[in-house]
Amino acid sequence: MSYIAIEPLPSTSRQDVQSATRHDDTQSTTSEFVRKLYKMLEDTSYDNVVAWGPRGDCFVVKDMNEFATTILPRIFKHSNFASFVRQLNKYDFHKVRNMDDNPFGEHSWTFRHPDFHANDRSSLENIKRKVPTARRSSPPRSYGHESHSPYPPSNPASHQAQITSLQNEIARLESVQDDMALHIRHMEKNYQNVLNEMVDFQRTMARQDQLMQGLIEYFLSPSGNDGGLSSSGNLTVGGSLVGELQVPLTPASLTASILGAQNGSLGTS
Repeated sequence: MSYIAIEPLPSTSRQDVQSATRHDDTQSTTSEFVRKLYKMLEDTSYDNVVAWGPRGDCFVVKDMNEFATTILPRIFKHSNFASFVRQLNKYDFHKVRNMDDNPFGEHSWTFRHPDFHANDRSSLENIKRKVPTARRSSPPRSYGHESHSPYPPSNPASHQAQITSLQNEIARLESVQDDMALHIRHMEKNYQNVLNEMVDFQRTMARQDQLMQGLIEYFLSPSGNDGGLSSSGNLTVGGSLVGELQVPLTPASLTASILGAQNGSLGTS
C-alpha cells in the first residue's frame, strides 16, 4: 500500500486574518456609491478635475463640465451631474459655499461629510443612506369590484426626465448666482473708487471757484474799498488780506499771489 504525502498549507497569522476580516466587513457594510466615490478620489489621475481638499476632510469638483462628461460615465455609468449631487444629498453630504479666497476657482463644487476623510476607509461604514420621512397613507378606496382612477396613469420615465431637467437648471442657476455675487462685489469696489474721485474733483472745483471769485473782486473793487491794493502793495478781497502783490502788476503776478494765498488758507483749514 502506497501513501501520498500531503504538504501542510502555509500558515496564516491571526493578525492577517483579522485585518482581512475587518476589510471585508467594511466592504460589506459600505454602500456601493460611497465605495466608488472613495475609489475615484484615490485615483490621482483625476486630480485636475476632482480631488480631496487640502486637509482631506472634503472633496472638490474643480471642473463640473469635465467631471460630468469624462469621469461620471467611467465611474457611475451616467453623465448627469445633478443626479450625482442628488445621490450625495441622500447620503448626507453637504455642499460647502465657495469663499472669495477659494484656491479652486469660483465655479468649483466642494462637498463634505463628517465621516468621509482621506486615508480613513474604516469610517465609510458610518455613511448611511438617509431614511426618507414616512408619509401618512390614506386607506385605499374601493370602487366596486374594479378600481378606477379618475386620472390617467402617470409615466415614470417622463417624470424622471422632468426632475433631471429641473435639477440641471437648479445647478446652473446656483452657478449663475455665484457669478452675480462676485460681479456685484467688483461693482461695489468700483463705485467706491468713483465716489473718491468725485470728492477730489469737488475739492478742486471749490479751489478754482475761490480763485475766480478773488480775481473778480479784485478787478471790480476800487482801491481802498472792499477789495484792491493797499498802500503797502497787499491785495485785499472782501476786506481780508490775500497777499502781497509783485510789482510791476501783471496778470501772471496777480494769479501767483492769489494762488499762494488760496493754498495757504486751505493748508490752515
